[in-house]
Amino acid sequence: MRYVSHSVFRIVNADADEMTEHYARTLSPAKVEPLQRGALISVEDQHYAVGRCSVWNGKCHSGMKVTLSGGPDAYALYLPSSSVMAIDTGRRQLVSEPATGLLGDMSCFDKLVLHEGRSHIGIAFEKSTMIRQLSELLDAPVASSIDFADVVNLATVKGSRIAALGNLVWSCLDIEGEHQPSSTFIERLLQAMMTMLLETVPNSYSLRLTKPVSPAIPKRLKRAIEYMHANISSPIGITEVAEAAGTSVRALQAAFQQFKDTTPLNYLRTIRLEGARKALTDPATSMSVAEVARSWGFSHMGRFAALYHQSFGEMPSDAAKLRRSGSK
Repeated sequence: MRYVSHSVFRIVNADADEMTEHYARTLSPAKVEPLQRGALISVEDQHYAVGRCSVWNGKCHSGMKVTLSGGPDAYALYLPSSSVMAIDTGRRQLVSEPATGLLGDMSCFDKLVLHEGRSHIGIAFEKSTMIRQLSELLDAPVASSIDFADVVNLATVKGSRIAALGNLVWSCLDIEGEHQPSSTFIERLLQAMMTMLLETVPNSYSLRLTKPVSPAIPKRLKRAIEYMHANISSPIGITEVAEAAGTSVRALQAAFQQFKDTTPLNYLRTIRLEGARKALTDPATSMSVAEVARSWGFSHMGRFAALYHQSFGEMPSDAAKLRRSGSK
């Protein structure tokens, strides 16, 4: 990961049209208005784009309202230092003030209201990057998006650690010359932040992240799993797997739900995706993406690419490119 860009801006006493134009040019299309009719807007911001993450420190001296026409496909963490910001997501309004951070899906943001004197550190992670980090923690594909709890209490022990790490990330970026840490170090800090957020902020995968290791599984379930692995490239169905395991379809479904927290067909899809990913990232593999897909039981390339991207946050072709570049 390398620093892609570093931008700084300071706008004093701008009207609504100037700020709207500035947002469209530098951030994203939005309508910007002062909180009081006819008032002027003064803001300053320092922003770093780091790979697929963004880190910024913003100050709104005058207060303003920002109506978005569609936020980026990313999760954003806001760590406030002064005043109040409210975010309208359509479903609810989230309020951030000192000691209360926010973690949310930016694509759901409709409106931001920043009050006078508002300042915060913001860190945004592209969804694909966060999903890939979650996939590594679970050691399994991720089938759906992550739904976070939105509000982060920074006054708790866990919350204070999030704030401390966020301030460390900013302090390492906001420095010049020989004292600036390497990009690899910054990458590790941002990965640590994603891990901390996933493990400490309640989300739709919290149960799976904290679930203890399952007890020993029944012999019939083991036989079913062994049969899946032995016939991984063949088109097999649940009835065939149940027959091979010596059990009924209903009993097999119950066993997978109890011991693997999924269905038999989802489990089969998971091990196929994991196998394909290992093959695509293995420098010793010379097979094309299509050959890898077929060898792991995927006959429809479009469906395979969609499932792979949904599970790992990248396209199969991206993994193959990294494999080839790493083997040179």
